[in-house]
Amino acid sequence: MLARGLAKRCPRCAEKGMFLTWATLRRECTRCGLRFEAQEGGFLGAMTLNYMFAVAVWLAFMVGALVVTVPEVPVAPILSGSLAIMVVMPILLAARSKSLWAAVEFLILRSSPDYVAPAHPPGDEGLAHPGES
Repeated sequence: MLARGLAKRCPRCAEKGMFLTWATLRRECTRCGLRFEAQEGGFLGAMTLNYMFAVAVWLAFMVGALVVTVPEVPVAPILSGSLAIMVVMPILLAARSKSLWAAVEFLILRSSPDYVAPAHPPGDEGLAHPGES
């Protein structure tokens, strides 16, 4: 399911088209009806994942830059690289972090005792289901 999230597919049915635009997530899956945001404002986790990945890339950049340049550290190029990483990385990863977080929420939701899988997801009328003849 996490791989589906990274691939920007529905965590439940693997349907493409989770996004209306580049970074605007649909309310729910067009095939199975899974609501991608379990509750209003529920993408704080996605923002946290996005920030953690950007910081990890920035730390790797800083360690590499310092290892290569110590004792004469060029501050301006390192500052420019740091700004580029911390501005560009979150923008590039916005959509993937949202879809990955939707998958994480689905994994958590599935483990809830109140979770009920849909009997017949919308859009698959006429398809045979396991156990049906």
